[in-house]
Amino acid sequence: MVTHGKAVFASACAGCHTLTGHDTRAPGGDLAVAKLSEATILSFVRVMPVRITEGDSRAVAAYVAAVAGNRPG
Repeated sequence: MVTHGKAVFASACAGCHTLTGHDTRAPGGDLAVAKLSEATILSFVRVMPVRITEGDSRAVAAYVAAVAGNRPG
């Protein structure tokens, strides 16, 4: 799931968000800075202005949480 989430993030999210762990000037900010739970990330993915499937949303949330070192939530 994390590998799929990485691919979806790259194509649907990376235009606005980064995952460096540093506050960047990306329009949507760096998602690794806030240390959000996977459940919280998923709730945000669902309201982003991109349209992806529920499965892709879950994969992105798992990927972001894994890269940011967050616990599943």
